[in-house]
Amino acid sequence: MSLKRRLLPAALLVFFTGGVVALGATLPSAAATTDDKITSYVAEASLNSDGVLKVKETVELTAAGDTVRRTLQTRVRSDSDQDRIYDIRNISATVNGRPADGFVNSGVENGRELSLRATGQVKIVYNYEVDNVVADSTEGREVSWPIEQGFSIPIPRATVSATIPFATWVTCLSGRPGSSMPCTSSQLGESAALEIEQNAIPAGGRLSFLAGLSDQATVKPNAEFATRWSLGRAFTVDAATIGLSVLVLGLGILGAVALWFFRGRDAIRVGPSAGASERPVLDGADGPQFAAPDGIRPGQVGTVVDETADVVDITATLLDLAVRNYLTIVELPRESQFGRLDWQLQQLNEGGPELLPYEKALLEAVFADGEAVTVSALGPALRPRLGLVREQLYADVVTQGWFASRPDVVRNRWTTAGLVLAGAGVVLTVVLAIVTKFGLVGFALMLAGVALALVGQVAPARTARGAAVLGRVAGLQRYLAEETSADLPQSHRLEFASRCLPYAAVLGQTHKWALEIAATDDDDDPDAGIGWYSGPENWHLSDIGESLSNFVTSFGGSLSTRRLLAD
Repeated sequence: MSLKRRLLPAALLVFFTGGVVALGATLPSAAATTDDKITSYVAEASLNSDGVLKVKETVELTAAGDTVRRTLQTRVRSDSDQDRIYDIRNISATVNGRPADGFVNSGVENGRELSLRATGQVKIVYNYEVDNVVADSTEGREVSWPIEQGFSIPIPRATVSATIPFATWVTCLSGRPGSSMPCTSSQLGESAALEIEQNAIPAGGRLSFLAGLSDQATVKPNAEFATRWSLGRAFTVDAATIGLSVLVLGLGILGAVALWFFRGRDAIRVGPSAGASERPVLDGADGPQFAAPDGIRPGQVGTVVDETADVVDITATLLDLAVRNYLTIVELPRESQFGRLDWQLQQLNEGGPELLPYEKALLEAVFADGEAVTVSALGPALRPRLGLVREQLYADVVTQGWFASRPDVVRNRWTTAGLVLAGAGVVLTVVLAIVTKFGLVGFALMLAGVALALVGQVAPARTARGAAVLGRVAGLQRYLAEETSADLPQSHRLEFASRCLPYAAVLGQTHKWALEIAATDDDDDPDAGIGWYSGPENWHLSDIGESLSNFVTSFGGSLSTRRLLAD
């Protein structure tokens, strides 16, 4: 017997103490008045041929209250990963030889709570059957059960006898959950009877026995185990989980890339070297004039380039309408030397069929409250009206044949699909983490959804015509970044630089071309303005560089304060 006890694995020692219930939580033990006192505890058990342990416990106690409770665990810790599951049934109780008054057998988490009414000095006899007590282990076939448990008051002395056919050894542990203290005495008696005694079991303590069976035992193993949930196990990192997760993530990313390759690419690829510097100058009878590639307008440029109708596209469109004489921008005097700049927008004409729908919509949105508005007060009123401008701008790039479908609709469709896939990944992660060790697989699916949503941001595909226009816009961008108007006649430089400015604004060259306009000021006299832009008293055209840069920043900022232009 002592040899067997020395060879008993440490994990089994933890089990015999009762360990900790599933998930590391201990079931509540019997609730008793502090004045309750157990004077005697005797248990008898026998294992039948079906592997069911029949238990009879006789408890003599003095009850100070009117209710006695105890709890029998049905799930106890087996090892680092699993819990042992027991099935307790046919529970009954008598008090002083009669059926217990008010006896209740109720289910609690991982156990059964027994309660009955008793007062004074009584003898309580519990009878029940326990299934799933026979298990195979490295030591051979074994029978185990924490027979004394669930009392919240100490037991001065416990005696246990158990008839286990073909038992060859026995070990016993006692104390509080997790204790490895051996029982006071445990031995095999005649006819394979276990004889166990234990002194001073503390409140909440337990007594567990483990008996080994010989090869002649006919009883079949019936133990049941349940894997204990833990965050580490739910997201186990091993060859199976990593391999499957990589496969799911790889297939998801591959699928997203394949969708982009077949559905989201431009009809013609425009490489980084495409679009040599393209001079937007048309020589005519009246001298050189500005001519945008394919007649494209600034708002269209921005939408074709980044597939989004955003603040800078609307700001550039407003500048273009000013240069084309539909409105004028008047710089207001500063209230103090260091006061902030402000501008008044004055409508010159409403425009006709020569305006594109989105340009007409912008004019109507800006001047909906009158023919003169200030930029500082415009934002709150203008922002709610810009939805139609964006709708018209997206529709325009489709009408022009540059996109087969509206870029925002395509982007939203892909984003929605990605979010749905990511949401499915979240649900799958939770489900797999609860019931298996493959939580990483759900997480991989979630990442695949995120990848699909991200790929969707570049999924709007330009048509062959749109890709060709993009190439020419790239040439215009190089011209605006690398060239100047210095080679043009002086008489044409102001108009040319003014026409370039809205395109420069949408392509990130606002300051450079504002300075090109300022450079046309060839005297020190104050200027009345240049038709589409004028300043306060004693204003000089040479100051327009900083003024226009500030205007673009201020007007764009007033539109995007509440991010109403985000897709």
